[in-house]
Amino acid sequence: MSKIKNRRNKQKIGLALSGGGARGFAHLGALMAFADNGIAFDCVAGTSVGSLFASAYALGLPLDQVQSFCNTVKDKDLVTRWLKVGSPSSNIQRLADKLFDGATFQETQIPCACVAVDLVSGSEVVLNTGSLAKACSASCAVPLVFTPVETDGMVLVDGGIANNIPADVCRQMGAEIVIAVDLNHTRGEGTASSKLVDRMGAVWRVMSASTAYKGQINSDLVISPELRIFKSTTIADVDRMVNEGYRATIAKMDEIKYLLNIK
Repeated sequence: MSKIKNRRNKQKIGLALSGGGARGFAHLGALMAFADNGIAFDCVAGTSVGSLFASAYALGLPLDQVQSFCNTVKDKDLVTRWLKVGSPSSNIQRLADKLFDGATFQETQIPCACVAVDLVSGSEVVLNTGSLAKACSASCAVPLVFTPVETDGMVLVDGGIANNIPADVCRQMGAEIVIAVDLNHTRGEGTASSKLVDRMGAVWRVMSASTAYKGQINSDLVISPELRIFKSTTIADVDRMVNEGYRATIAKMDEIKYLLNIK
């Protein structure tokens, strides 16, 4: 993991990676842009797909290796049920375990947290112990699309229901400055379509708008890749999304370096 170059302050820096489904590959581009500019983080938190890239970053995995892995993943590896309803969350865990080589939170190079929601208590849950892959599968378990992850008396589903941009979790981890990558800056948009799937998507977007507010006010700077043309429900154009995440982060680099007091 690269070290921060010529940083003149000693404040702890956190990175918050939002949910966004298949658009999550843009997170990888953002991480590449940070690395190319010598910027590293002291802690990282992720929600939903953001938890996967937060975990990969915390483990210090080579980013080109992560991109190569991402290019091998297909929709059928994750969604294995007819009508895309009720696929096993273990599909996510299996893929994540392959990428992370079975690693746990205790093996990360920097502190990492994954955000989920417990349907039993109705509360947000911050996962930071045990299997990284299992935590990611819980954080990514979109209701109806994937089965919940049951563990320790909890029934865990996608963290985006409660906290789609976990900047406040970075604050709880001790971060004094938080940079966030938001994959869904168009959240809140409705639809005129009468199709059930389109209306369900609109419901999720409207709901996630309110859950993103907490993250926005707890972030010192938000990077918002332009991902409107990419579907959040279908894996495609991985490299294009990586490039857009990189572009959006480079576009903010002067602001980032100013914020971090980098020469």
